[in-house]
Amino acid sequence: MNGQGTAVALWALTGHAVRAFFRNPMAAFFTLAFPLTFLIIVASIVGDQDAGGVPIAQYLVAPFAVFGVAQASFVLIAVDTAALRDRGVLLRLRAAPVPPWTVPAARVGASLAASGLAVVLLTVVGVLGYDVQIIWRKVPALLVTLVLGIACCAALGLALAASTRTVLAAQTLAQGLLISLAFISDVFIVGAALPRWLDVLGSLLPLKHFALALAATFEPTAGSGFAPMHLAVLAAWTVVGMLVARARFSWQPAGGSTAPAGTTATDDPGPVRLSPPSAHRGPVRSPLAGQIGYALLGLRRDPLSVFFSIVFPALLLVLFPTVFGDGQVHGMAMAQYLLAGMIAYTAALTAFVDMPESVVGARAAGVLKRLRGTPLPPRWYFTGRVTAALIVTVFAAGLLIVVGTGLLGVHLPATRIPALLLAITTGSLCFGALGLAIAALMPEARSVLAVTLGTLLPLCFVSEIFVVGDRPLPGWLTTVADVFPLRHLLRAVLTATDPAVTGAGVAAGQLGILLAWTVPALAVLWLRRAALT
Repeated sequence: MNGQGTAVALWALTGHAVRAFFRNPMAAFFTLAFPLTFLIIVASIVGDQDAGGVPIAQYLVAPFAVFGVAQASFVLIAVDTAALRDRGVLLRLRAAPVPPWTVPAARVGASLAASGLAVVLLTVVGVLGYDVQIIWRKVPALLVTLVLGIACCAALGLALAASTRTVLAAQTLAQGLLISLAFISDVFIVGAALPRWLDVLGSLLPLKHFALALAATFEPTAGSGFAPMHLAVLAAWTVVGMLVARARFSWQPAGGSTAPAGTTATDDPGPVRLSPPSAHRGPVRSPLAGQIGYALLGLRRDPLSVFFSIVFPALLLVLFPTVFGDGQVHGMAMAQYLLAGMIAYTAALTAFVDMPESVVGARAAGVLKRLRGTPLPPRWYFTGRVTAALIVTVFAAGLLIVVGTGLLGVHLPATRIPALLLAITTGSLCFGALGLAIAALMPEARSVLAVTLGTLLPLCFVSEIFVVGDRPLPGWLTTVADVFPLRHLLRAVLTATDPAVTGAGVAAGQLGILLAWTVPALAVLWLRRAALT
């Protein structure tokens, strides 16, 4: 193929990758909507504060832009490449009459377009809404930093995809690494005094250098905005990523045929030997216990869900007090407040995001339709899923309590355990009913995850699940948060865990609001029950 034909093929492949990006609601949400939502929420919370005569929003665009770029050029490339390889698409493209390098180059081109759109969107909203200034003499440095940062993230994304065998492993590692590194790389927590070992760890990895280099191009200081040391680190990580990707990249699906040379599919496999039936079949479980067991088994085999529902809250509970010391949040010690916040977050995540995702996945695979042909009533299936989400939340809450009381000085009287279990159970039922109602209203599985996660994460901030300072939220944000159930679940858990509260710790009013949200969700679920199966 000549140069013109190669250019046409590369353009066509890149256009296809860009269209695939916009048809993926999760990719579009985390790359475009998620950073923009954070910018608006945090800028609204800090208001018109200034830092030396400069609006503080001037310093918010760069870190959120780094997160969007890393999503598009690290997570998206790693997951998409692994998915295309596992489906055999890469192998078919390898057989197409185009140079092999055009296939990964097209994915990088699509990530470049998505990253650029994310940066432009954040900058425009910052300029129009929060008086962010574009420092024109630093624009060349901005462009160079972006190109080098995208190249670095894309090379590492390809290396990660090449080093993992399944899409799930690539997705878990990519998302888990990015979220974790964002907290120690001046992306989610800007300018904080991290413990020495966390600071050193962040400095060894590329995301912090990308964030610092891009931040320098938005700072209203003298100079051209170039940060040679940080750019050199990004270039070094780009080379490392390219070398690993080149050494381990494979066009073959990881589960492809491994039959030795000289054998064929028609070779006689020999007689089939069946194991004799076992005389011991074990105790017969009830239908509900069986469904709970299957649901817990599915959750245990999903590393991404385990990380975000159990490991991630515990990490935040330890990280924030470590970074901010003995700070107070609404009159409470930070660790004491975060314990309630993380419990409420876990209850909402497992029941409102993870559980509906597994249900719509089963629906898309035809599992629910086949279940209708069995004697198992559908109610046992859905009850088992909600109960499994509740069990995961109770387990995570137990882990948080052990970490909080053992390491962070959190105090939780044993007499408050019943009130805490009541709040968790009511919250799980409420968010489980809401999640299933959304699953019944959404025709596609990936749309459900985009709606549930896209709703939950902004609500976590406006409901003060995640600590964003001790200042009260703007009135309109508080009004919005009061409409939805997450803030009331947080208050119910706070009432149950705050040692300063007298009595049994039961927030009857908050629990009543959670039940008020549960009733219409169940009504929608009943009316749309046919859509779930």
